[in-house]
Amino acid sequence: MKYEYPACKTVDVTEDWFGTKLPDPYAWLKQAGDPEVLDFVARENAFTDAWFDTEKVQAKAAQLKAEKLPELYYSLTRFKDGYLAVERREGKPYIRIVDEKLEPVADFPKIPALSGYDVFGVSPDPANEDVLAIQCQRFGAARPSVVVCRNESWEILGSMDGIFSYCWSKKDGRLYYSSTEDNAGTQESVTRVYRFDPESCESTLVYEEPDYAIFGMLSDSEDGAFVLAKVCRDYCLAKWIAIDVADGHTEILTKAYVEWEYLDTVEGRHYFITLSEAARGAVIAVDASGEQSVVLPESERILEGGFSCGGELFVFAKQDVSSRLVHVKTGNEVALPSDMGALAYVGRGREQVFLKFESFVDAPQLLSFDGKELRAVLRTSEKTYPDVLVEQHFAPSTVDKTPIPYYLVRRRDAKADGTAAALMYGYGGYNGGMPPWHQEMVSGVSIPKWVEQGGVYVHCNLRGGNEYGPAWHEGGMRLTKRHCYEDFIGIAEQVIRDGWTSAGRIGISGCSNGGLLMSALVTMRPDLWGCVIDSVPHTDMIHFAEDDRGPMYVTEYGNPRESKEMFEYLLSYSPYHNVKKASYPPVYVQTGERDNNVPPYHGKKFAARMQAENQSGNPILLRVLAEGSHDRGSGEVFWRTLAEMQVFLEEALFS
Repeated sequence: MKYEYPACKTVDVTEDWFGTKLPDPYAWLKQAGDPEVLDFVARENAFTDAWFDTEKVQAKAAQLKAEKLPELYYSLTRFKDGYLAVERREGKPYIRIVDEKLEPVADFPKIPALSGYDVFGVSPDPANEDVLAIQCQRFGAARPSVVVCRNESWEILGSMDGIFSYCWSKKDGRLYYSSTEDNAGTQESVTRVYRFDPESCESTLVYEEPDYAIFGMLSDSEDGAFVLAKVCRDYCLAKWIAIDVADGHTEILTKAYVEWEYLDTVEGRHYFITLSEAARGAVIAVDASGEQSVVLPESERILEGGFSCGGELFVFAKQDVSSRLVHVKTGNEVALPSDMGALAYVGRGREQVFLKFESFVDAPQLLSFDGKELRAVLRTSEKTYPDVLVEQHFAPSTVDKTPIPYYLVRRRDAKADGTAAALMYGYGGYNGGMPPWHQEMVSGVSIPKWVEQGGVYVHCNLRGGNEYGPAWHEGGMRLTKRHCYEDFIGIAEQVIRDGWTSAGRIGISGCSNGGLLMSALVTMRPDLWGCVIDSVPHTDMIHFAEDDRGPMYVTEYGNPRESKEMFEYLLSYSPYHNVKKASYPPVYVQTGERDNNVPPYHGKKFAARMQAENQSGNPILLRVLAEGSHDRGSGEVFWRTLAEMQVFLEEALFS
């Protein structure tokens, strides 16, 4: 059937880019608060409401609530006789006070002065636990804030906006934080590190980066003697500065930009993973003079972070994408619950660290590690899936034929007859790897349950991530960004050749940079997909650099104004500009009016143009969440959004 979409005007706006006349008929949708735009959004939401069967969505939301796994803490911070624990509840961070056994004691109270903020982290001053740093974000603000206050009285001692990172000094109870001031118009960006004293309530400048830097990340050494500042030029390369807490002296450890990750400082020697001097990663020690020595040589594993525990250093590693835990001194691996899973740092206890583990068949669990033994302390489910098989394969990218890894999750008795409904997920960007997980992060689909019901799940490890070190990231950014789309299509075509599904039986899902991926894929190969879940996407790759976070994102995508070559390359895949008259599959575009990462105009413009040009009888739906940020909403809106996504998948692939 052909749908009568809500009327949407077009405007006569044409820009000149290096001699190319580029029309932008939906440019007016960029003005989020304009009454006409608000009216357009209201009519689009009403159209989406009407498309869905209300009873089906309500039933699906009730089912998701009933079947949801217990929440698992993803951050633990020592506090008094227990911990401050952060879990994700109904789409939003939620903070609890727990005891030494991680049993809940109380919910962290709401702070009256922060009623206009989303709060997503709390850290006590290790020198005075009655002083707290609250990590939060003002409603509508583009960047986070840190508010320092007293426990229980909630007296505000200081409030700092635009803060990407902070840490307490264990020695003197002062807060170090980094801020970045940038200008999307001039593409200037300045990063500074400050020290805040809760006693005087004053901030002191500690370090200012003279070169272009998009943000700074801070870490404190476990002995409290140093704060390490990572001043990032992009999402890969950075300078490292060591700040001596005792006297405030700053030492620039790297004159050039490097790809290092900090582990800890022991007896004045700073330990890092380097991916600059070793493509797969090696552990080095750097002394006060800058002299480097190799502690753990490069091997076949990709190193990506770590911690100290029991006086020893440990690093996270990847072996063909799946996690490993390696003892630095011996190079030996610590046995994990599964060889195909993901391990992440959660927090530090008194004599142990806490780690999270999950896989496609293992529900998330919290592990305690004392430097010798891993022990499960919290499990979200005891259920096992003996009939679910996880395999890793490689498929040739469509153009340069690079082998691209992917996981195929299926029933052991599945037949390769091309009839199964496939769900594919991908991201491919920002030097971020996509290890195995238990639940597809956008739609909330339980992967083993999807497979038990006869579907297959395909987890794509595209270039642009860090699965195989810096070269893998560089192979999917700036003037190689199209590799990400070619990689994904190559995997889809391989899965079809192998008989696990067929064209038109594949649902694809992604968010943010993964939403850009989804938007590009549907314009490049609409014939392949059975439906598309496109969450909080970048779609206008000619104007994204003008957004608030444009100065950060141009390091990954390139700036269309820097050269004709870059403009033409971005234009070649910019989803909004590549919508044409074609038969498109069902598409569900979801964005949020308070998105502080990707402004909602990206989703609005893309959906409006898709609706105007679509030649098929398939629906192009736009869901705009009035209070949504860079997420799927919160509370009941969160459940409704997930329910809509899952009903959308079922209608397209199983009806």
